[in-house]
Amino acid sequence: MSGHGQGQDVQTLKMKAARKHDNDYERRRSSTLRLEPPQSDSRKATSFVRARTSGVNRLLRSNTSSTGVLSNGNSNRSSNRHKSKSKSAPTSKTPHEEYDTALAEPVNESAVEPPPSPTKSGSCTSSPPISNGLNGEVDEDGLPPYQEQKWTHVVLKMTAFSEEDAVTSFRFDTAGGGIGRSADNAASIPADKLLAGKDHARVLYSGGRFYLANGDNSCDTFVRLSPCGAGAEEDDPEDRMQWPLEPHVSFRVGKSDFLVTAFHEPSQTLSVSALSGKLAGSQFTIGREGAGIGRSAENKIHTGDGELSRKHAAIWFDELTNQFYLVDLNSTNGTFMKLVGSYQEPYRLEIGDDLLVAQTCLTVNRFDFGAHADMGARKHMEDAHTIIQDLCIESLSRLGMHPQSYFAVYDGHGGEEASAFLGDVLHHNIIEEFYMKKAELKTLLDTSQEELQSMITKRLTDAFERTDEEFLNESERPQAGSTATTVFVAGKFMFVSNVGDSRTVLSRAGKAERLSNDHKPSRPDEAQRIRDTGGFVIHGRIMGELAVSRAFGDVPFKTFDLPEPPKEEADSDKPRSDYDSQELPVNPNDILKGPLVIPTPEITITELTNDCEFVMLASDGLYDVLKDQEAVDFMRQKIVQLKDVQRAVEVRRFGEDLWMEMSC
Repeated sequence: MSGHGQGQDVQTLKMKAARKHDNDYERRRSSTLRLEPPQSDSRKATSFVRARTSGVNRLLRSNTSSTGVLSNGNSNRSSNRHKSKSKSAPTSKTPHEEYDTALAEPVNESAVEPPPSPTKSGSCTSSPPISNGLNGEVDEDGLPPYQEQKWTHVVLKMTAFSEEDAVTSFRFDTAGGGIGRSADNAASIPADKLLAGKDHARVLYSGGRFYLANGDNSCDTFVRLSPCGAGAEEDDPEDRMQWPLEPHVSFRVGKSDFLVTAFHEPSQTLSVSALSGKLAGSQFTIGREGAGIGRSAENKIHTGDGELSRKHAAIWFDELTNQFYLVDLNSTNGTFMKLVGSYQEPYRLEIGDDLLVAQTCLTVNRFDFGAHADMGARKHMEDAHTIIQDLCIESLSRLGMHPQSYFAVYDGHGGEEASAFLGDVLHHNIIEEFYMKKAELKTLLDTSQEELQSMITKRLTDAFERTDEEFLNESERPQAGSTATTVFVAGKFMFVSNVGDSRTVLSRAGKAERLSNDHKPSRPDEAQRIRDTGGFVIHGRIMGELAVSRAFGDVPFKTFDLPEPPKEEADSDKPRSDYDSQELPVNPNDILKGPLVIPTPEITITELTNDCEFVMLASDGLYDVLKDQEAVDFMRQKIVQLKDVQRAVEVRRFGEDLWMEMSC
């Protein structure tokens, strides 16, 4: 081979290596489904607890009230703050002696236990009944004050992964554990070449909560900033004061790392140095006017990074505190703060947090889950799903039913419009229903558990029916339809709402337990409802056409708009009855007493107990092939074999289907 050819081969290898690095970075970017409702107070999903406890307020410092033993598996670690004189004293107790909350696999309880202290059942922790009142204390809304709750485990799950990642989620109990490449870490991620072998980062436990700690200052361990508005008029100033920029603080924006080198108090300027990216080596002096960071040239710190938003982040100066702060401006890929320097203390984890450990992006979850969709021979994917680990419904949290997790599978038909609409809107309407009717909860403080559950059922039903009405009124294709099977977990209770023939099945100690009933015209009670309305069922279909008896959308089976006579044609003088008879021999409005297809869900309530293993939500494409028990048996086998829920649901066996599994 000629020297010229060898040079080309070397150049090609370099280009391939560069592309591989970019691909590795790309696959590990945060792609978490964010809960971003429309901008109205009633739909804000920002945690009412997190709003004032973000940023540096989450660091476990020696002068906070939550100090105690930090368990990371084999050692206890006391926290300290720079030159702080007070330190938490280490203890001779082991983690299990200190907390006595060792858990058994598989996961079978909620990650957050409502007060009071749990009772023991075997080797696992079971939650006590929900307490609707707290010593009679109420706030200005007439609800009991929110009580911090004790966590028993946390799940860290990759937001993007490749075929090299055999395991995509990691569960930590109160013993904590390390994150690194080697197999002796609790979270072993060998595919990430930038991870340290052992304890690149550590998950620690203290005072009923989990924390993330950096391995050492040479390791890259970041937490994602909560997004704020682009201007003072768009957000609360306190929300922009989460992360003060002090000397030795380091942060990441896209592919660029920055280090705060100095704060000049007399001139009130901040010196920032770019450590990596296209601006590596550049120095910036930022005054009281602040500075924007992004790909647009109008930013003072213009990175030229195509991954960034035009206005990605900002450095903002607050005159009252005389400090600079780092703010994320609702960017797509996020802004990350490194846990070093002033922020080297353990960082308290909350559900929904995004973490960046070396190249691996992880989210903090209550439940582990897996989701997979296969559109089969269809030209377009008509199905959708939604996974939200905490809806942050304040009124329920005040009553001890915290957090509220939401999982849903939507099986569309006649187009993707209905299922896509449900994926965007239904969970927001659930949040809003509880917000608008929160005054009702005041009357439930001293009532029975059954009455509270009845109220929740009513709110879910109202949200379903309202969502269908909105789709029919707003969609350009209301004739499209969709089923919905959803799981709403509030505290230790699971509310399964179903519309259509998708299905939710629980594995209870290996036995399949159906939590929803299929809505098909062949079901005797559904067929009777259709006949009572004035319709009929033939060949298992409504009016010989639709194979489900309850659904969102499907406007032809809900309203009957008769054709309007032409206004300009010569025959426009003909009586209206002539045009009606051309389309339909009988006016259906004269026969039907209401919609043939309804969006009203059937709702079942199940208490999560130690024998609940996992929940499967799937479209009829799965259950047309497998019986409930066969599906549970197959899934249990694959989880044991692959040791990962996501990888288990990806196994191709069922053909055209959409399904999801939630470990409970």
